[in-house]
Amino acid sequence: MRIAGIGLAAALGMLPPAAFAADPPSSPSRTAARQCQAEGPGFYYVPGTDTCLRIGGYLWTESYYNSYTDYPRQNDRTYWVSTFGLQVDARTATDYGPLRSHMEARMIWRSADPWSDGPAGADFQPWDMHIDFAGFTFGYLQSFFDFYANADVLGTDPATIGDETQIGLVGYTWKLGNGFAAQVSLEDSSARDAGLLPASPASADPEEAYGATARLPEIVATFGQSGDWGSFLLSGALHQIGAASTQAGLGRTTDDWGYAVQGGVMFNLPVIAKGDTLYLQAAYADGAVSYLGLIDASGDFSAPDAFVRADGGLSKVRGWSAVTQYLHNWNDRWNSAFFGGMGRFDIDDPVARAAYGASGVTNVNVGANLTWTPVAPLAVTLQYDYNLYRADDYRPTGNGLPVASQKAHEVLLMVAATF
Repeated sequence: MRIAGIGLAAALGMLPPAAFAADPPSSPSRTAARQCQAEGPGFYYVPGTDTCLRIGGYLWTESYYNSYTDYPRQNDRTYWVSTFGLQVDARTATDYGPLRSHMEARMIWRSADPWSDGPAGADFQPWDMHIDFAGFTFGYLQSFFDFYANADVLGTDPATIGDETQIGLVGYTWKLGNGFAAQVSLEDSSARDAGLLPASPASADPEEAYGATARLPEIVATFGQSGDWGSFLLSGALHQIGAASTQAGLGRTTDDWGYAVQGGVMFNLPVIAKGDTLYLQAAYADGAVSYLGLIDASGDFSAPDAFVRADGGLSKVRGWSAVTQYLHNWNDRWNSAFFGGMGRFDIDDPVARAAYGASGVTNVNVGANLTWTPVAPLAVTLQYDYNLYRADDYRPTGNGLPVASQKAHEVLLMVAATF
């Protein structure tokens, strides 16, 4: 994902002499793009400025096959996705340190929605748009809470456990020396809202609606280190839960706080092979289940943050997740990633259990991929993943889960090129 420096220089060289005013058109120092040595490969000065710019991108073509053993039988077994990504990274030296502006946007065409029989269509997806300046970060990017974030699991629709959330935030980073750093951020609460359910639908007004109230942003803090050995990150988040109830006899807003904590470590393993890495990560949440990164491919097993009891109080949903991944480089052209995860959430309130039709849900996934790189910008990957989502103490209620479990096999063939 590097700028095509020769192409940029050629484009500048094609400008007419008038574009360079008093400069002799034959002067190579004026017509050629200068490389920014301090910023690394791929960065070139924008003519007439002190800003260094790198432009890059990628193109993915993906063919998916998935199979549900239980639900839903009518969904597409195969579908195709093509993604074009454009990246722009601009850096300017200032008296207060470097000013960095980063943008990544994706144009995606798919023959069907993921895990569904939806129609073909194209979509424009902003993926990363943020500014870093004097320790501050502003914009839309990956949550500060995330660490593993499905590293080396490929494809647009991975069915793997692990939080990977793009989110609006404002944050600050303290660099403490020796690779240590601490961060704090305020992040978009709507992106983390798993919602609420009434604990007893039968006793609630049929017209009842539990809508989200105005909430404070997510409060996220982290501490970690990066070095030659690898890296680690400890993360914590506070999540405000809110329900605006109009049920007769309540007529008030119910608020509470949920939280999530996570610890992750990545080891570099050059003693096995150059570039080998091992990830280990675990998370726990109470009333903030989105931070667990559970994968509900059907959309019918999603856990709420809490259940609203008949007295208007909240019964929060608790859960945990753990993931691991090992990346091995067989040689310069072949590598493999082996990954797996497990998580679950539990429902404590007995009335909520009866209404939901389960005491909790367990989620498991395992998978692996094999990537061949015939030439450096081109890679071909074959990936398999198995995902299980199973309810404990299941019983049909008409208001809760449609089936006791959902099992799926996913196979991906992906061809990717970068520039």
